[in-house]
Amino acid sequence: MRRFWHPVCTSAQLPEPDSAPLRVRLLGEDYVAFRDSHGQVGFLEELCMHRGASLALGRVEEGGIRCLYHGWKFSAAGAVMETPNHADPKYTARMKAPAFPVREEGGIVWAYVGPKELEPAFSRYAFMDTEPEHRVVLRVNVACNYLQLVEGGEDSSHVGV
Repeated sequence: MRRFWHPVCTSAQLPEPDSAPLRVRLLGEDYVAFRDSHGQVGFLEELCMHRGASLALGRVEEGGIRCLYHGWKFSAAGAVMETPNHADPKYTARMKAPAFPVREEGGIVWAYVGPKELEPAFSRYAFMDTEPEHRVVLRVNVACNYLQLVEGGEDSSHVGV
């Protein structure tokens, strides 16, 4: 499943630059999605690489997301922008937070969390090219396994035909 692009949230859940970060659970793992000061969406592993605090509790500011524990700041691409407790610039230059490719299309934020060398082409669907006022993007959380949801939706005995 990692070798596919996944819808991780709606664009409306990251409404404007520097809005609150969003905790996302995907394929049994925790991530954080955020929109930086320039409007770019970032998708990182939820836990700060420094001491493991949740970046979902952080602040999105000045081009990145800042961990509330020690103040480390990361760009949408995972670059370490600031480390207030480590003054050596060589330290930040060789570090990078786990960040994943993101596409924002059709009112949905999509992410790829698989191996970089196996990243598939991003598929485009007709709804992505329609004007926003002509489409509705809904998010429904269902407390079940992904495969159960797909199987149940495809099983014709569950459809009144």
